[in-house]
Amino acid sequence: MKYSFFTLALIATLIVPFTSCKKDNLETSPSEYVFTAEELAEINENFCSTMDENDFLGHDHESENSMVDDRGTGWKGKFWPAGQVLRVRFMNGSSALQTKVLNYAKTWSTYANVSFVKVTSGTSEIRVKFGTSGNNSFVGTDNLGISSSAQTMNLQLTDESPEINIRRAALHEFGHALGLMHEHQNPYVNISWDKPKVYAYYYETQGWSQQMVDKNVLNKLAFEPTQHTTFDIASIMAYSIPASLTTNGYSIPWNTELSTTDKEFIGKMYSGTRIKVRHAANISADITFHLNGISTTLKKNESILAPAKTTGNTLQIWECPNGCQWSSFYPTYGKKYKIVSASNNPNDLKLVED
Repeated sequence: MKYSFFTLALIATLIVPFTSCKKDNLETSPSEYVFTAEELAEINENFCSTMDENDFLGHDHESENSMVDDRGTGWKGKFWPAGQVLRVRFMNGSSALQTKVLNYAKTWSTYANVSFVKVTSGTSEIRVKFGTSGNNSFVGTDNLGISSSAQTMNLQLTDESPEINIRRAALHEFGHALGLMHEHQNPYVNISWDKPKVYAYYYETQGWSQQMVDKNVLNKLAFEPTQHTTFDIASIMAYSIPASLTTNGYSIPWNTELSTTDKEFIGKMYSGTRIKVRHAANISADITFHLNGISTTLKKNESILAPAKTTGNTLQIWECPNGCQWSSFYPTYGKKYKIVSASNNPNDLKLVED
């Protein structure tokens, strides 16, 4: 069975190559972008400089038995268990500012089976420091690899910061702490960047090299290590994109609230309702399937606990036995499944009980 929406989305993503990390020559000089002190302060107070820490922390995407717990537009295996209580310790800042940030962080708990509690000493999973180091956070369980004496989150906020900036920064950075990645790098996104202007903008406002801009702005996340919905322009996890940075005037504002998709997505990611699916097909290629609004890509022999419903599940597999199409299957919650090849055609994929 063919599903035009997902078919077009997948084809569009696969035929557009990822942006190369090779540096391009700047056609626009950074000096052409002049910001006032007030404009720079507003950008820096809203901007998130969170980067993928996997490269230098040595965290693997998978556990040793190739079983990963898939969660969100982010790396597999970095989400906390459903029901986790995350202890938050503030390393500085006024009591009033701490209370505001924690209350906004708790907004996520309204929609997800995870909670935050403030501690002043002892063990803490999240440690927040206010200062001038920008807004950034380690992602999900990467926080556990950080020294207990060091902050895991920086917030460039003060008591004088506008309330809307406090809300945005807290929601966004605690989204990272829950395991979410930047939405503007969603594998399904298709933004017509004006690259020379993008390089100049981030050089001027953040001091970033072209390589850093490639990695944190222009490059899309790969399918295989991520879990994701279709692109959500209203997500709190998206960067603001000025129209001047795209070739067609496309823009994203400073989102300051959780979107409808943010709420639904985080709820699914922290739900204990899961169906185990394993790539057991007679092909070496990755396999992408869609279940409960979430796209997942499995490597050969990889298995995953995918968010599901207790009833009425439809799992769609992208397969190319002759032409490419989404094929639908109907798994039952409480059972385990594997994706296998038909005996007469390895590219003809089926979902069977495992």
